[in-house]
Amino acid sequence: MPYYVPTQTGEKAMQIKSVDHISYAVNDIDKVVEAWSRLYGIGPWTFKENGGKDAKGRPWKIRMAFTYVGPLEIELVQCLEGRIFQSKFIDKWGEGVHHLGFYVDDVEQEVEKLVSEGATLLIHDPGRFAYLDAGGPGGAIFELMKRRD
Repeated sequence: MPYYVPTQTGEKAMQIKSVDHISYAVNDIDKVVEAWSRLYGIGPWTFKENGGKDAKGRPWKIRMAFTYVGPLEIELVQCLEGRIFQSKFIDKWGEGVHHLGFYVDDVEQEVEKLVSEGATLLIHDPGRFAYLDAGGPGGAIFELMKRRD
């Protein structure tokens, strides 16, 4: 019989139905893509770059690689300039799984419920995505993403 821990507020907890996205923090995307493609046949890959300034005006730039294994999106993120969310992760833990992503119908509604239950909101782009950390055991960062139409 399934076991569910009741929420503190008495509301129904978010029901994750599938893992839709796994993001890895890496030091060298090209080496990871080459190794995973050669060893495991993962690919084809698409690449994107993004950048900007953080809240303190410091520049940052990242390179990302994306592929799918069935319906699961795999994302690699490499910092090229500045410090990003994944930089702290690599400093502390080294390369590896940074977060798991889940599609939801209403990002704002789920964020509100999770924060009221004690999750910490780390990064938020209202209506599009949010990164949350439940803290404590498990140490996982979850990304809630607006379900694609």
